[in-house]
Amino acid sequence: MKMGHIIVTMLGMTVLAGCAVEPKGNGAIEPSATNRHTVVFNITSGRDDLHEVTMALQLAGHALDDGRNVVLFFNVKGVQVAVKGVPLRGYRQAWLVADKLAALQKRGAVVLVCPHCMKAESIAADDLVDGAQVADRKKLFGRIGRDTVVFTY
Repeated sequence: MKMGHIIVTMLGMTVLAGCAVEPKGNGAIEPSATNRHTVVFNITSGRDDLHEVTMALQLAGHALDDGRNVVLFFNVKGVQVAVKGVPLRGYRQAWLVADKLAALQKRGAVVLVCPHCMKAESIAADDLVDGAQVADRKKLFGRIGRDTVVFTY
């Protein structure tokens, strides 16, 4: 993992650790009613680094488990992963990336894809996995608040 990714991840984990939470019986944490933070997963890695993509999707699932709002923002090479019909399997995992995205969306995750990066990769909106939205300023920044945590993979 690149040094910048490590720093961003550690910073995000520090912020998450300081959030007011209540333990649940199953070991998960439950944010208080006034502390339902948003976690943005900024996914810049594509087909060439599925380990980073896998980590982002797994952590997104954990954030949903803990009652957090989740936004998956695919940009740079990450747009390659948000395309339907691409037979990608997660790093050392037995699931298709598209299936994992569908499951996360079903649980409430929002999937946004950078339009400029799509153009650079010759990806059309019709190529995106079901439920993915082409990002615009309002769709992305409208979900980012004062207490938002961002992980970059």
